[in-house]
Formats: sequence, structure tokens, C-alpha cells
Amino acid sequence: MVLAVAAGALIWKSLPARTTPVEGPNPIAELIAAEIGAITQWLLIRGADREAPILLWLHGGPGSAQMPIHSVTAELERDFVVVHWDQRGAGKSNSPGFDPASMTLEQFLSDAREVTKLLRERVGDQPLIVLGHSWGTMLGSRLVARWPDDYAGYVGVGQQVDTLSAVVLALDWLRGIAPEAELAAMAPEDFRDHELYVRLMQFVESHGGGMNVSLPSMLPRALAAPEYRLPDYPRWFDGANRGSGPMWADYLRRDLFVEVSRMPLPMLLISGAHDMNTPVALVRKWFEVVEAPQGKRMVVLDGSGHAPFLTETPCFVETVRGFGTALVGSEAES
Repeated sequence: MVLAVAAGALIWKSLPARTTPVEGPNPIAELIAAEIGAITQWLLIRGADREAPILLWLHGGPGSAQMPIHSVTAELERDFVVVHWDQRGAGKSNSPGFDPASMTLEQFLSDAREVTKLLRERVGDQPLIVLGHSWGTMLGSRLVARWPDDYAGYVGVGQQVDTLSAVVLALDWLRGIAPEAELAAMAPEDFRDHELYVRLMQFVESHGGGMNVSLPSMLPRALAAPEYRLPDYPRWFDGANRGSGPMWADYLRRDLFVEVSRMPLPMLLISGAHDMNTPVALVRKWFEVVEAPQGKRMVVLDGSGHAPFLTETPCFVETVRGFGTALVGSEAES
């Protein structure tokens, strides 16, 4: 019986990639491959009403594609056309022969502009909200700040502000909970070394300051995703393991206080209280000083770390839904 089930699963995962229908008055459910930035990249577009606001989800990593676990936040599809984009070097867009040297912030921004154009042509001209998580906030905040006329709002989840400033706070936290740890004796400047930084983030994760969601708990959902075929999973893991390595120098240069001192769109920031990857104190510091003439709000979820959409999903969904509803309402009034 076990062998039969395994064989059936193997056959099922060998079928062509697809996405299931969405129930609704005017639904859209598409899995598409497109030439973006001179390589093939994949997008998943799902919503109960194709005329609803578009929510472009920029995943973290930069190689941690969200597509195989998109069903976690499927409730958002009731109110938005949710778009999950496997960015270059991530998931289905991490094809054999991919060149990690192409992973620069400017290239990702150029890709995002192409994705925006594609969505306008394929879906419509309704409000387009950019939602970034972790690395996706480094990309998303700069995207909407540079081209505000093309977007309606910005949601930052686990907002990345400045890498070394975050390290300072993570080390202070580490010295409080594990003063005997080898990493606790190091100086923040030591973590300019990418391998040491990865070790620090792994330690943060193991002590409750990271995602706080185990990979094994996510695997059943990911393996059940019809959008991913068997060859896609090694690509998914490879992209996630590559992480920020190829663009580490770029990471270290980025400072949101300098680069995005003004957010020209309505902004919502969502943080987990236990997040020491992108520490809440640093996010709040930027939130307090950034000029936001169209309004800003910050929500901290007490039971979460770096991935509140996985640990407090209903509250996360309602928070994003409320932001979208208010944004569309204000646009209608104007």
C-alpha cells in the first residue's frame, strides 16, 4: 500500500504544472512562464474577482520562492488578485545554468518593472499593491519609491532596513540569551563576512528569533502544490540555500534611512515581535522618521517572528485586507 501511494504521488507530481480553479464571480487562476530580464520566470496569478486590486507578493531570500506554499494565505484571493512571482534564481525561475552573477538589486528592479507591465496587460489597470517579505522589502520599498505612479500602496513584512544595524541588535539579543556562545563575542563588523552572517542567522533561528516555522511542517503543503513538478523542488531548495550570497556586497551597501527617506504611497508595515532577523526596533526607527504624506501604519504581531503570515495567518490576512479596503475606498473618494 505504501509503495502504491508513493508511486501514485510520483506519477501525480510528474504531471504538467498547473493551478487549481478559484471560485468567485469573475475568477482568474493562471500559472504562466514569461521572458523577463532575458530569462524565463514564472508567475502564479489567482483571485476570485479579476477586477479586484492586484497584490504583487515579493518573496524573501532572495531565493525563497513563496509559490509552493501560497495556499497558506489563500484567503487573500477573496479580496485581491494575488500574484506570486518566482524571482530570478528562485524556485521555478532557477533553471539549470542560471547565472547568480545576474542577481543585483538593479536587475531585480528591472525584472519587477517588466512584471508590472505584464500584469497590466494580462490582468488590468486596477490598483496594484506591492507586498514584500524580508528580501522582498529591500526590493519592494525601492520599487514603489522610485516609480510611485505605477503602484497604489506598499506592505512591508519583516522590513529590511540596514543589515549591519540589524546585526548590532541581534548580537545584543544573543548576548542576553546565550552569552557563552562563540558568536556573542564577535564585533558587528565581523559579520561583513557572509558565512559568519549566515551562522548568526541560523543561531537566531534556532533560538526563536527567526521564522519560527520548521521546514518539515511546510513540506506537506509544498509537496501538494500542483504548480510545482518534481524537478522544481531541487531548484527551490537550491535557490533558498544560495540566498543573498551572490549579492552580499550589495546588501551591505543598502541603507533604507538614506535610500527611502520618503514613502510616496500609503504604507503598512507588519512585524513579528520576536523577529531578530529584521528586528522590530530597527523597523520602528525607520517607520518613525520616514516621511509618508499618504499615511503609514505599523502593526506588530505578538506571537510571530520573521514570518507572521505563517504563524498568525488569520490576523495577517485581516490586516492586509483592511489596508487594501481602506486604500481602494480612498481612491474611490478621490
